[in-house]
Amino acid sequence: MPILAMPMKLLYPLSLALVLSACTQKKSNPAATELVSNFLENPKSLENIESKNPVEEFKSAAESSAAKVVELNKDNVADVLGEAKDHKHVVIVTGNHTVVKVDDLDDCKTSGSWGTCMPHAEGYIQRGGLEYQEDYINNIIGKPDEQERLVFFFD
Repeated sequence: MPILAMPMKLLYPLSLALVLSACTQKKSNPAATELVSNFLENPKSLENIESKNPVEEFKSAAESSAAKVVELNKDNVADVLGEAKDHKHVVIVTGNHTVVKVDDLDDCKTSGSWGTCMPHAEGYIQRGGLEYQEDYINNIIGKPDEQERLVFFFD
């Protein structure tokens, strides 16, 4: 076997691994990054989004830029809120109609339906148009049910 043929046999699998790795990496979308950054700095910036559904637009953008995404339910809410203390920003999206940014994890109120202390937040519920909300998250995201509730952690 020629000496030059051996490195080519090693080069092919390495090249394939690099190509596959590049294909699975998150794609950066500057507009999506800006939408998320603006919301994290000022939730009222969502009003400036020219979209039929700004909540859905935020959710799509957040999926590609969050450090971690977890589905929220009554069984894991205490653990998820505990983990929130390890992140700079926490956002909860309910379905495609509600988005809230937790603004104070220490300012919380016990919720009977969720069974834990729910922190204060601000964000929007979309009912036709966007309706600004500032309250404890249980009063914004509703009672535990079958709706999808996603928690986005940002560092």
